[in-house]
This record gives sequence, C-alpha cells and structure tokens, in this order.
Amino acid sequence: MIKRYSNFVGFPIKLNNELVNTVKPLWTLSKKEIKPEDHKEFYQFIAHAYDEPMMHLHYTTDSPINIRSIFYIGAQHQEKYGMGRMDPGVNLFSKKVLIQAKAKNLLPDFLRFIKGVVDSEDLPLNLSREHLQDSALIRRISNVLTKRILKWIDEESKKEPEKYLTFWEEYGNFLREGICTDIGNKEDVAKLLRHESSQILKEN
Repeated sequence: MIKRYSNFVGFPIKLNNELVNTVKPLWTLSKKEIKPEDHKEFYQFIAHAYDEPMMHLHYTTDSPINIRSIFYIGAQHQEKYGMGRMDPGVNLFSKKVLIQAKAKNLLPDFLRFIKGVVDSEDLPLNLSREHLQDSALIRRISNVLTKRILKWIDEESKKEPEKYLTFWEEYGNFLREGICTDIGNKEDVAKLLRHESSQILKEN
C-alpha cells in the first residue's frame, strides 16, 4: 500500500527499519539531473516491466494547466503475446500522491501502450473516480497530453527514422486503431503512419 500510494512523498518512509520508498519521482526533477539508469529503474517500477524503455518524454508545463509528467514507450508490448487487451499505462498523481492507477481518461485508448506518470497540483487529493470521469479539468489535461505525445512521437520519427521503423513494427497496430477511432487527432496520427510503397522517389 505504501509503495502504491505514497512511494513518492517528499520524505523517507520506513517499515521495520527498512526504507520503503526508494524510487525517485523523476517527473519532479530537472532533465539534467536524470541519468539513463534512473529512467530504466523508474520505467520498470511504474510499468511492472523487465524490458528497457525505447523512448521517453519528460514534459512540464504551467499553462494552461499545471502538469508534471513523464512518459515511456517500452521495447515491446504484451498484446502481441495473446495476453488480452492492455490496461491504460499512465498513473495520475496530485502533489506526488497517487489519485488513480491506470487512469482511463487521461489518454485515448489507442495510446494504452504509453507508460508513465501525470502529476497536477490543480487536482484535489480527494477527487473521486466518479468525478474523474466527468471532470472538465481531466478532459483539458487529456487534450494537452495527447497533442504533446503525438508531437513527441512525430519528432522522434524525424530525428531517428531507422529507430522509428522499429517502433512502427512494434506499435503500428495501435496507431492504425487511432486513425479509425480518434477523429479529433486523426491528422496528427496520420503523420505517424508508415507503409511500404512501390513509388520510386526521384532525387532533386
């Protein structure tokens, strides 16, 4: 219970003289403070995974909403092994206290392969599951995060096109799902699609 709900509070918690909350809240730190091994440890902790993250996004903004977040895309996903549809992979926090694990309304369902943490001081700590579903603030946070994540993936595709093809082979079906189900973000998702073509590109 301590690790689930209070692992990231700003003071040490000991149980039987053993420190319990050992994983650092990376989303509260500056990017310069975080080492690659920190990202690996944090990703494996929040995703309950054994692989390493393929990509990560550390996103912070104070306007129009206060958001501190960190997102990961793992090297592989579980649905391809016949383990059923994955649950959402992002946990919602307020002031480093868990509000909801695997929050359903934070990202569109086709982005369920994204793992990470979203922390907003604008959210009250006593926000119930019912209010989460109907919260205008959650919808605003979702819109901001979805746009930013799709932009991030697009940036990665241009920065490292060969690496992106590896991502596409692993996660292309999720993006195909998104182009059919998310009308509001259809154009942004379309930029991420990759398909083989018989067209010959001519050099200028």
